[in-house]
Amino acid sequence: MTRHELRRSARKDLMMSTRPVGRRGLFLGAGSLLATGLLAACGSEVEPPAAPPTGKELAEPTPVQTTEQLTSIVPEVNTAVVAADKALKAKKLAPRVSGSAAEFRTAAYEMIEKAEEWAEELTVPGAELLVPMTSVTAEFPRVAMALVEDSTEEGVPYFVALQQADAKSPYSAWGWAQQAVGIEMPMVANAVVGSEQVTPDSKGLVMTPQEALALYADVLTAGDDKDPEDQLAENPFQTATHERIQTEREELNAGVEWDEAATIHESFSVQSEEFAGVRTDDGGAIVMATLLSTRKVSIKDGATMRYAEENKYTKVIGKKEFTSEFIRKFGTHIALFIPSADAGGQIQPIGATQTALSATGE
Repeated sequence: MTRHELRRSARKDLMMSTRPVGRRGLFLGAGSLLATGLLAACGSEVEPPAAPPTGKELAEPTPVQTTEQLTSIVPEVNTAVVAADKALKAKKLAPRVSGSAAEFRTAAYEMIEKAEEWAEELTVPGAELLVPMTSVTAEFPRVAMALVEDSTEEGVPYFVALQQADAKSPYSAWGWAQQAVGIEMPMVANAVVGSEQVTPDSKGLVMTPQEALALYADVLTAGDDKDPEDQLAENPFQTATHERIQTEREELNAGVEWDEAATIHESFSVQSEEFAGVRTDDGGAIVMATLLSTRKVSIKDGATMRYAEENKYTKVIGKKEFTSEFIRKFGTHIALFIPSADAGGQIQPIGATQTALSATGE
């Protein structure tokens, strides 16, 4: 391009960029003068155009789950569990079942392969949603709970813990606890309104959830002596656990002095990796968690523990006679109701489901 052409091009660009600006400025000026004259003559202000309509501003946050959403998730959890149980393949549980629920199922299938009787112990939450418990907490991981029917006719419902890890992940169930019979249940918030998500260290309760869970594990392990202030209410799972251990102790030491032949002890611990909690209608909280326990029979020197007939434990181990120890491991999903600090009262366990994970002995 020559210098002359460059100058012509620059001038052309200048004319194209300045003329519209100049003319636009003229029209705006005239319009402004006209508008000013009209306003002065009328002596009133012109109403600005209405802004585009927006949705109604809510005074409270809304749930991050809906009843419709949970209604579709619950049967998918049921379908996954039924399919996995039929094939005895834990991989069929994904993506709707995860965490300890999948781990417990994997261990249970290994037990069933050695003793078919263990299949009768499998618990399956049903496909019908009874009570949705939604949360208004938007941060991830998001938590919801659901009370669902049992898969067996006239069975007892289950509390199901649901979690969404991130925006791209589906909700999955990491555990379910069968509702305790004969225990009064707390009132939960309407699913349309939702409730605050509770964390292990949430305040405003008679004790934090992590403290309540630790207390329950201690009492299951060592009895009511671990609860001197009577903060934990009676519950079927605790009663059944202690009665079972007492019965075994008596059978092990039949005809001899107390614990002369063998001792038995079951130790429970809380798994901090899994937790779900939502506020109840009165400011309390329903929380769910996972416990692991080891029930160990220690056989005294010179004594022998012998089963007269095969049972589902001895079939897994491959022997009926033990001279040192007999160990069983379990996983348990639990649900607790923790009253608000204002209301006070005892912590009430409201659900539990235990799964046998392994058995060994020598």
